[in-house]
Amino acid sequence: MNLLTKLFGSKYDKKIPYTYQAVINVVEDDDSVQVSYLADKICTLTNFLKKRQVDPETVTICEVYNGKETLIPKDCYMTEEGKWFPKTKLCQPMTSRYGEAKDEYTCQFRDRNNRICGPC
Repeated sequence: MNLLTKLFGSKYDKKIPYTYQAVINVVEDDDSVQVSYLADKICTLTNFLKKRQVDPETVTICEVYNGKETLIPKDCYMTEEGKWFPKTKLCQPMTSRYGEAKDEYTCQFRDRNNRICGPC
């Protein structure tokens, strides 16, 4: 952890994503009209979509990380049955992408807010 991260929080930690973006097609199978939602934490984003009964199969989630957008594999946030992971199951596959596996109590993103920006 560098000095900026210690002073200002995880937004300055270049080893983990800055933000997450969910993209949803407004018309099924047509990516010409889409809406996006942004959140600082993947669990905030997936919980928001789950509450709105958005099917995870219809969503693409990217992490903004080191200045680029990277697609997150669906198995990091969706069960084999096509349901959203609960928060407690979401932490391990996501944080293991950035180093050691954590749980919700030692989350690298705990200093971030739970707000959603969107639709954009």
